[in-house]
Amino acid sequence: MAERIINNSKNMHRRHTTLREKGRRQAIRGPAYMFNEKGTSLTMEEERFLDSAEYGNIPVVRKMLEESKTLNFNCVDYMGQNALQLAVGNEHLEVTELLLKKENLARVGDALLLAISKGYVRIVEAILNHPAFAQGQRLTLSPLEQELRDDDFYAYDEDGTRFSHDITPIILAAHCQEYEIVHILLLKGARIERPHDYFCKCNECAEKQRKDSFSHSRSRMNAYKGLASAAYLSLSSEDPVLTALELSNELARLANIETEFKNDYRKLSMQCKDFVVGVLDLCRDTEEVEAILNGDVNIKVWPEHHRPSLSRIKLAIKYEVKKFVAHPNCQQQLLTMWYENLSGLRQQSIAVKFLAVFGVSVGLPFLAIAYWIAPCSKVQMG
Repeated sequence: MAERIINNSKNMHRRHTTLREKGRRQAIRGPAYMFNEKGTSLTMEEERFLDSAEYGNIPVVRKMLEESKTLNFNCVDYMGQNALQLAVGNEHLEVTELLLKKENLARVGDALLLAISKGYVRIVEAILNHPAFAQGQRLTLSPLEQELRDDDFYAYDEDGTRFSHDITPIILAAHCQEYEIVHILLLKGARIERPHDYFCKCNECAEKQRKDSFSHSRSRMNAYKGLASAAYLSLSSEDPVLTALELSNELARLANIETEFKNDYRKLSMQCKDFVVGVLDLCRDTEEVEAILNGDVNIKVWPEHHRPSLSRIKLAIKYEVKKFVAHPNCQQQLLTMWYENLSGLRQQSIAVKFLAVFGVSVGLPFLAIAYWIAPCSKVQMG
């Protein structure tokens, strides 16, 4: 069931290739960069090294890394990108692996984010094997949170990165709906931390709000976008339906609180609701429908005198997820329960149904007494 959720929710992302003129490296940057361009003085050796990394010239890169005594392998071009970023951006796995063997390699974090954004799974795996990721904190802390820990893991001057400083690898992978990468990062221990309550007055929230209220709001929005992604919901939670329903309600509540981001929160809330409906679409038999509607996948067959709880339907009604309640698979299950032990009545005419209801209404007092005396007995109809 989970596998079908993943396979049917995947979105095919086209990889955009960039036309490059020989001797020039172009990058997708924001317009503000044009007013902050810095001249970079490179030696002939460094220019050749960067060109070789960009165009995937493995023999030259290997030779220069092994033999050159003066090469600065962390040098950057006029766009602020080093050899590792250029190799990753052009999907040169072998060059990336050669560079990752060097100690004190800079901007490994930026290279990981770049590989995630482009969906290069093998390069992501290669970078995650770097010693810098031996401790899981690298995957849970954003570039902004790691700024005080080191000086070269991310491009903190913003010249060599195109990503927001509050984006973690797992958040970016969730935004891009990269299921394989999300799965890899989850196995590595990465998680998306749920933002604190909007009215939280803890020291951390107060400090972020005081320093930059816009960045604080943006980081909250990025986190919720990651939490609401189908890739993260389906892979990180044991009960994706419950998680999605609760998250949709939380996002709908935030839409009324943070009115300036109302449209964004409503869109994410609807995204969670659509995810739940999509899960129902994938059901292939009654057992799977019951597991979703009752919220207990461990119960294969319900006990004889125990009725299904329908806890997920009740929650969907509470949170006004109308598409879930009105879904054909949900309605079919409800009708089956309604006509339980009277399956033939469902195909009868309205007149027959009216007579049956009238007869039950007349005999209801006697039926109530009989149920009170022997609630678990059966009347054999022969």
